[in-house]
Amino acid sequence: MCKVINRIKFCTCIDDNVDIEELNHYWILHRYNKDKNENVMGTPALPSDLQPHFEVNETLLIDTLNTTDAFDKNIELEKGDRLEVVLCNNSKDNELYYNFKFTGKKWKSIESDCFDIMNNFDEVKGGEIKEIY
Repeated sequence: MCKVINRIKFCTCIDDNVDIEELNHYWILHRYNKDKNENVMGTPALPSDLQPHFEVNETLLIDTLNTTDAFDKNIELEKGDRLEVVLCNNSKDNELYYNFKFTGKKWKSIESDCFDIMNNFDEVKGGEIKEIY
């Protein structure tokens, strides 16, 4: 699924013993925490948007996120929430990272800034991304 086909569902049902970041396709919802203020630094990786299928997938992900049934159950979203979507995590050369921001009404694509997420946001929810036929 390095190229999104058919439809996908952002699933919330995941076993507590499963490390989400070990899944091949996953999502993590982050929420701003004004009191967090950590200072994580490091070397950023090459951007995913250089990968084939990045733009096509990004459009399909936005279209899916902005439907009423993107998630398998209702999730309370807040303006400014960030969504990290990772596809093909277990592929050595094809992992794709997408980042979205909730405007209060819809999701929009944003440039990835992992340090901003680590420094100022808390992980709220996460799960697996599954294809629906």
